[in-house]
Amino acid sequence: MNFEKSFENFVQILSEEAITPEISPSAIADLAKEYSLRSIVSIVSFIKGSDHEGEPDTIIPLFGPVPEGEPPAYYFQNKMAGQKLVTYNIYLYGDRHWNDEEYKSFSVLIDILSFHMERFLLNTVVRESSLKQYLTGLPNSGGFFVFANKLCDSGEIMLYDSFYFNLKSFGLYSRRYGIAEGDEIMKRYARKLKAFFQKDEIVAHLGGDNYAALVKKERTKDFLEFLSGVDVYGIRNGKEEPIKIAAVCGVYAVDDSLKDPGQLLSRAAMALNYAKNVASKPYVFVNKAMSTRIYRQKQIEDRYEEALANDEFRIYLQPKVDTVTGEIVGAEALSRWFCNGIVLYPTEFVPILEQEGIVASLDIYVLKKACEFVKDWQTRGIPVVPISVNFSRRDLSYKRIVDEIVEVIDGCGIDRKFIEIEVTETVSEDERSLMTGFLSKLKDVGINTAIDDFGTGYSSLSTLRDFPVKVIKIDRSFISSDNLNKNDEIVLKNIITMSKELGIDVVTEGVEREDQVTLLKEVGCHIVQGFLYDNPMPKPDFEKRLEKKYYSE
Repeated sequence: MNFEKSFENFVQILSEEAITPEISPSAIADLAKEYSLRSIVSIVSFIKGSDHEGEPDTIIPLFGPVPEGEPPAYYFQNKMAGQKLVTYNIYLYGDRHWNDEEYKSFSVLIDILSFHMERFLLNTVVRESSLKQYLTGLPNSGGFFVFANKLCDSGEIMLYDSFYFNLKSFGLYSRRYGIAEGDEIMKRYARKLKAFFQKDEIVAHLGGDNYAALVKKERTKDFLEFLSGVDVYGIRNGKEEPIKIAAVCGVYAVDDSLKDPGQLLSRAAMALNYAKNVASKPYVFVNKAMSTRIYRQKQIEDRYEEALANDEFRIYLQPKVDTVTGEIVGAEALSRWFCNGIVLYPTEFVPILEQEGIVASLDIYVLKKACEFVKDWQTRGIPVVPISVNFSRRDLSYKRIVDEIVEVIDGCGIDRKFIEIEVTETVSEDERSLMTGFLSKLKDVGINTAIDDFGTGYSSLSTLRDFPVKVIKIDRSFISSDNLNKNDEIVLKNIITMSKELGIDVVTEGVEREDQVTLLKEVGCHIVQGFLYDNPMPKPDFEKRLEKKYYSE
């Protein structure tokens, strides 16, 4: 085959696909004899001063074997995008050397080869960057699962423990040093993390201050000790200041109960949540109780939509009572899930529905049932009292939530005054604007609102001042002491006085004892709700109370 034909094949083969190292041997084969080629080896390195300076070179064979310790006969270099330098080492047979014409013509071949190599390397960067966290360069969740899937397929995953960890108080560093330097601190931390890990392990940056890792079981103890405090530094006013970053960690010791790679993160995340919010410990291992809870959570998630469609939720009503007259003046609607013969209470399923972002459908369901109850009582001539319905704070970000509430009430053909929407007092300053907007819209359309669990939120006094509500429900914690004293009386009296001066009604929940009623009467709160009068009950039982209307003294 003449040179022109060999050159034509070289160009055509390299142009077919962007997998240059795989197809280059075929492309070069016809030209090898012309130039006495034994091997062509490309070495990809980062140029001095680049962000990745110091990282190991990548050796990519393009033709023939990779000679060990042998100097090349010739080499060519090309700078490429991404601060990379690619060196092409050329090895020839015997003592063969090129003349000037051969060197110049091969330089042309290298330019063409370099063009296709740059295309290949750029594609590789794009592919790899989709699996990396942009700030730290560590694998992201996608990269984590690519690694994890390979271990699961090979069965080697049983040799590992899975970690999910969160950096303690990292937001303080961003505020102290500024966002830009906070990012640099995170990069320094990530570099320390990366240095700890071996080639057959992985640490991934999931975003923010959240990380995941797979570590060989025999190194778990060392990694937990490492996470207890990593020394880095921050720069402020031109000076380095030492920082020790600690992490809170959940650990899943991988066992044969693992059915899906996703469980590596979900189980470790459950343990992390327990470590942070329950145990207040630097790390917690997944135990059997947690695994049971995870299984239970999955069951609830999987069955919820079907249960809602099948009316497996029952609405119970707990009376609100005027302690002066004994009259029932209202009720709160509370859901119960009758699931396969087991009664589930809201504390068991509502947090899961909130976490999954689907709790709004349950809240609307309860509202519909409450409206149907009111309509039924009106039709049958049973005395009607307002019903309060709880809405999750997770519903506040749903733009149409107020419109849907209005549509449900009006669709049942009842007066809006018979429905009261309760929202738990927020503990987050970030949620206050959402809460204010939600309550204001409801007020504008003539629907009464209440703040539940008053006194447990971010700033209860500003709640009284800022939130446009008709009712506050004082949390049971204010009257839960076994022996109520003068301090309890002073606190309650001042809350109630301020509320009344602002035109806000007050209800106290969790009333279970006569001495609580006595105290509440003395401080001016007459409307209560609690087991002293009645537990939450099904609609037929509540109707009997309504027909009687009063509780005997």
